[in-house]
Amino acid sequence: MTTTNESRFERWRRTAVAAAASAGEARATVVRELAAALAVLVRRVRIPLLVAGVLPLPPALLLVLEGLAADSGRPFFLAVAAAGAALGLLLLWRRRRLVRAVDPVDELAAELAEAYDVAGAWARANDALEQVRSAGPGLRGAGRAARGVWAGVQLTKDLFDRFSDLPRVAPFLPVSLQFTGYLCLASVVAAGVLGGFAVAGLGVVLLT
Repeated sequence: MTTTNESRFERWRRTAVAAAASAGEARATVVRELAAALAVLVRRVRIPLLVAGVLPLPPALLLVLEGLAADSGRPFFLAVAAAGAALGLLLLWRRRRLVRAVDPVDELAAELAEAYDVAGAWARANDALEQVRSAGPGLRGAGRAARGVWAGVQLTKDLFDRFSDLPRVAPFLPVSLQFTGYLCLASVVAAGVLGGFAVAGLGVVLLT
């Protein structure tokens, strides 16, 4: 009977080990594919980002020259030029972060694997959910449920901090990508505004 129980235990143990290994291999495959997809994305957007970042720089430089040549309005010229150029330079810096994050792809995959290694997080999430589910009626139950919800909120914050602390993963956070998109649009708009000011400033310089 003992031998039978031991053999069953060994079979269960081998099954569990095989399932864990299979899950680990599947996760590794997903991480590699995700890293490769991000590298393709960066290769496709690096030229448009470069163009959008460079666009405001020539009119900003022209405004600086016009401000230095103008007898009046010099602070205005320089302030507008600095604001527009700052948007383009910031976009170029974020583009550099994206390009460096995927070079080489294997290192990005390694950081993604580290970021997604959240076995402990699943246990914490289950504990938080169990607190909410098992909360009874009354103030005591409400307090237990509130503690479970708070534990879930803290878990979300911890996971976000974990992703943010990884230099190759951080540029691909949704918030970061959204900000880069807005910055790209702002840089293009700034180029148009600076161009208009540069044309108007040229007339001012010529008249003075």
